[in-house]
Amino acid sequence: MKKLLAVSAALVALTVFAAPPKAKAPEAAPAAAKFTITGDPAKGQVKFKELCSACHGELGKGDGPASAALTPKPANFADAAHAASVTDEYIYNMIKEGGAANGKSAMMAPWKASLNEAQLMDVAAYVRSLSKSAAPAAAPAADKKAPTKK
Repeated sequence: MKKLLAVSAALVALTVFAAPPKAKAPEAAPAAAKFTITGDPAKGQVKFKELCSACHGELGKGDGPASAALTPKPANFADAAHAASVTDEYIYNMIKEGGAANGKSAMMAPWKASLNEAQLMDVAAYVRSLSKSAAPAAAPAADKKAPTKK
């Protein structure tokens, strides 16, 4: 009986004081999907003229009638250099959430309460089309070398 109690006590001690089972290593998070504007620029132009042209101008050059009173001046969407410096996601978020939510002027209104998802995408597509420039390419991975010209 004493041996049985000793063995039982040893098993309990091993169970209580044994190292916990190793936790499963966390799986790598899936790569974030690249955000792409999927709207219709023609539909977006209608909303842009209605809601945005007073500040950004009819052609998105930042020269609308209200722009004279604004500091900082509204963005010039026709400027290819500016367009190349911003992502599709940035354009969409500026329209949806407004300037203050994106570290820019609070004078840029958020349109999420006035426009549905499709309309937000349409306006973003129109804004992107004004520069005739595509979204900037993703930076190459650090372990890949850029191709060299021969």
